[in-house]
Amino acid sequence: MSDVIECHKSAAAVKTSRREVLSAMGIVAGASIVRAVVGPTGRVWADPTPVAAEGHAPVGLTLLPHPAPKRMHGWSWKLPPNLVRPDSGLRNNIFYLGQKVNFKLGLAAKTYEVRDYFGELVDHGPAGANITVKVAQPGWYKLYIFGSKATQQWGDIVGGTTFVIFRKTPGFAPQPPKGFDSGSITDEPMHGVTGIGPERESVPDCTKPEMSIKSLEPPIQLLEKFYMPYDPLRHRVLEISFSNGTKDSAGVKQIVEHFKKRVQCWEPRNEPNGGSTGAAFAVNEMKPFYEAIKSVDPNLTVLGPGTVTITPAGNMLGWIEDFLKAGGGKYIDAFSMHIYNAINGDLSMGREALVNLNKLLAKYGVAQKPKWQTEQGYFCPVYGSYQPRLQGRWTMIQMSLYEQFGIPKERNCYFYDKSHGFWDFPSWFENGDGSLNPAASLMRVWSEEVYGTNFAQPYDFGQPGNNLYVGSLFTGPNKRVAIFQSAGVHNGQVLLHVRGGRTLSLVSSQGVESKLAVRGGVATLPVPELPVYVRLARGQQIAVVPTNWGPNLALQPGVTAATSPAAPQKTKESDNDISKLHNGVLENWYYAQGKVTPWNFTPVSWPCWIEMRLPKPTPISRVVVFACVPWQGQGTLLNYELQYHHQGRWITLDHINKPTKTFGVYTPNVRTTVDSFFDDHCIFPSHFSPVTADRIRLLVHDASWGGGASEIIGQAGGQSGPHWITLREIEIYGS
Repeated sequence: MSDVIECHKSAAAVKTSRREVLSAMGIVAGASIVRAVVGPTGRVWADPTPVAAEGHAPVGLTLLPHPAPKRMHGWSWKLPPNLVRPDSGLRNNIFYLGQKVNFKLGLAAKTYEVRDYFGELVDHGPAGANITVKVAQPGWYKLYIFGSKATQQWGDIVGGTTFVIFRKTPGFAPQPPKGFDSGSITDEPMHGVTGIGPERESVPDCTKPEMSIKSLEPPIQLLEKFYMPYDPLRHRVLEISFSNGTKDSAGVKQIVEHFKKRVQCWEPRNEPNGGSTGAAFAVNEMKPFYEAIKSVDPNLTVLGPGTVTITPAGNMLGWIEDFLKAGGGKYIDAFSMHIYNAINGDLSMGREALVNLNKLLAKYGVAQKPKWQTEQGYFCPVYGSYQPRLQGRWTMIQMSLYEQFGIPKERNCYFYDKSHGFWDFPSWFENGDGSLNPAASLMRVWSEEVYGTNFAQPYDFGQPGNNLYVGSLFTGPNKRVAIFQSAGVHNGQVLLHVRGGRTLSLVSSQGVESKLAVRGGVATLPVPELPVYVRLARGQQIAVVPTNWGPNLALQPGVTAATSPAAPQKTKESDNDISKLHNGVLENWYYAQGKVTPWNFTPVSWPCWIEMRLPKPTPISRVVVFACVPWQGQGTLLNYELQYHHQGRWITLDHINKPTKTFGVYTPNVRTTVDSFFDDHCIFPSHFSPVTADRIRLLVHDASWGGGASEIIGQAGGQSGPHWITLREIEIYGS
C-alpha cells in the first residue's frame, strides 16, 4: 500500500440546497420539469417527457430526489434495522446476456431504482418479495432498495447492491456457484472470470515454510483451474511475493522447490523502500534472494525491487538509482514496481513517469528487461463517498497506457480483490456482499476484446492530440482490434481513415456492440473517457488523422494572462505564477509532490474570469482548456463560457455546463452516504468558426471542490478540496 497518499477531509456540513437537488437529478439550473407523475407506490416521478437544459441533450426519465442520509465525514458503519439484503442466488451477482435479472428482497422493500455505470436511471418500480429488473444490456449497474419511511441516519434506503451483465464469450472460466469461497482477501476464480490479471500470492513468514506451503496450495490450485488455462497467446504465469522479506534462505528455497514447476515469478519483499536504502537492499536482500531462487531452478524469474512508486516523490527515483548503482539490476530478471500517485487517471503524468523510469533503467542497462506491476488498484468507495467512475476510468487509462510500455494485464497484479476489513485503502473490486465494482466488469470487456491478441503498435494523434487520446492496435492470428480512449476529454472524437468496408464494428467499455458508418473512407469515432474497441474485419485498415492545428498561439512571446479579483493566496506567489497557464507544461502536484504544482485560483466571488491576452489581434478557431484530474486538492471545471473580446464586449463562443450527478444516498454494503457518477472530464476542446481577437477568456460560473464534484463529497469523507480553480494549461490555435 502506498505511503505517499495525502488525504484532505472537509469538516463543513450544510443542508441540502436547491442546486444540490438539481445536481442530483442531472438537471442544470434553469431547466424545468413539465409535470410530475405519482407512481403506484405513491413515490413522485419526473415526467418522462424529454426536457432540454441549456443546450444539453434532452433529460430522460429521472426520479425526484430521495431524502438524503446524514453525511458522516467517513464510513457510516451502522446499518438500517430493517436492512434488505438483495439476493440474486448468484455468486457476485453476475448475470449473463439473455438471463433474467432477479433478486429476492425483504418485506421492508417498497420501491427500487437501477442506475448504470454513467449514473443514468435505467429502471425503477415497486418492490416486493421479489423483483425482476428490466435491464438487458451488458454492463455494470447499481441497485437501490427504498422503504416507506425516512430517517436522518439513512434517508429512506433499506438496501442495495451492484450487479453486472456479462456477454457469453468463449475462453473464460465459468463462474462458480454462490457459496463458493476462495479466501478472505483474494478471489482467484474472479481473476479467471474477468481475465483481470494474475493474483499476487504472498508468503508472510518464510521461516515457517511448511505452514506457508500449506496456505499457498489452495489459491495456487484455484489459479491453475480458473486463470492459467485461458488465453494462452497472452502468456499467463503465476507470481509469489515474500511480503515481509526473505532472510531465511533455507525457508525460501523450500517454498520455491515445492512450487518451482507451477509458479514462474518470485519477488523478495513488498515495498523495501520503507525500511532500507536502495543499495543496502540490493546487496543484503536482492542478491542472496536471486542466488537462492536460481539455485533451485535457473529458469525461474526473479522480480524486484517493488518500490511503492516510480516518481521523484519521497526520492523514489533516487532510491531506485541507488539500487541500480549497487548492482541491483544484475539480480533481477524483470523490474517490478508499484506506481501509486504516478498516474491517478492522468495520461500525461503516467507517460512522464514511465518515460523517466525507462531513461533511468537505460542508464544502468536494465531498460530491456520486462516490467511487472505487483500491486495496484483504485478506489471506488472513497472514505464515505461512492465513486464508481473514478475506479473505472483510472483503471482503464492505466491499462491503455501500460500496454504501450510493455506491461500487459498478465503482468499487472490487482490489489485488493475483496473488501476484507482493511478500510484504509478501499481499492477492492469486490464488496463485502460479493457484488462487483467497475474494475472487474470493465476488465472483463477489455479481456474479451484483446483475447487472442498482443499489443502491436500505438497510434499517433499528433500534438496536442497525444495529450488528449491514447490508442493502440492489438493483433493475433485470427483477430485485430484497435482500442481508443480519451484522457478525460469532454465530447472526445477522433477522425479515422478507413480502407475496406462501409462500417466499423464497435464495442463499448460495457460490452455493448454497435456499428459506425464510414463515409467516403472516413469515420468520426466518438472517444469517451473509457475504452472503445474497434474490431477490424479481415482486410480492413484504419489510420488516425492526427491533429494539425498549427502552433499553439498561447506559447508565443508577449502573451500574458490575468484574472478577476482573487482571494488571499496561501500559496507562495512564485509557486503560483499565472504564466503556468501558457508555459507548455501540464503540471501535476503528485509527480514530485509540491515542487511542480498546477496553477490555482480562489475567486472573491462567482462567476469569475481568467483572461488570455495575445500581443495583437489574431484569427482563432480553437481553444483547449486543461484542468486537473479531480482528486483531493486538484479539481476540474463544471460551468464556464469561452468568450472573445469584440468591439468592447465579450461574446460567448462555447458554453460547457456539466451535471455533477452527485447526490446523498446510503449504500449499506460499502457504508457510504454519497454517490457520485461524475464523469471526471478535465480537458475541454472548443472548436468554432474563426474569429479575430487579441483577448479570450473563461467566464467561470462553477468548479468542482477539488476532487469532489460538489461540496457533499467532502462532507461524506471523500477526497475533496477547496472550492477553487486548478488549471494546467490554456492552448489557443488559429484558423
